[in-house]
Amino acid sequence: QKLPIFSQSKFVIFCSYINSFSQIINYNNFENGLIDSLVFLEINSYRSEAGNPKLVYSENLHNGLSKYITSILVRQQSAGHPEGKEALAAIGKKVFSEVQSRFSNKVLAYEVDSYAEVSLKTSKRPEKFTTYQELAKYLVDLWKNSVGHDLIIKSWGSTGEDVVGIASGSVQIGDYDWRGVRYIGIYASFQISVNYFNRY
Repeated sequence: QKLPIFSQSKFVIFCSYINSFSQIINYNNFENGLIDSLVFLEINSYRSEAGNPKLVYSENLHNGLSKYITSILVRQQSAGHPEGKEALAAIGKKVFSEVQSRFSNKVLAYEVDSYAEVSLKTSKRPEKFTTYQELAKYLVDLWKNSVGHDLIIKSWGSTGEDVVGIASGSVQIGDYDWRGVRYIGIYASFQISVNYFNRY
């Protein structure tokens, strides 16, 4: 059986992609970008299995909202829903333009000015996960096991013709104080803004 032939550059990218799934977590040099990407892929895989459209990633949403929300969770040691309207307002037009630029034959119907959100906090659990891929699956499973959170990550942005869910998430580590003991905490949030395309 013949193996696929890769150019050297494509082979390096392919190997890096495969290696990311088995990369051991180093909590002293936590790879935020890697885990954020893997969580996004895990959620889109879950949505595909459910027959729902995949989410569209926005770098501007990630940098301007997701990271901001999760940083507050870290600071508060919470899994709540901090106010993010001002943060979204500051980047809404950039998110709109970013997503619109990827679709030449469609136009977004609405401004990006609202979102649904899931969040969580947990702690380092080597018996549950040691690699970034295992961590991504663990975090998404936590959301899947909560009815309200599951509804959002699986079905938000899946109803209506030409619907599109614009999304991103952020995972960060911080302190997790529990009964006088300080643990390594893992905090995550994921945001989805629902929009629609009007065809030309």
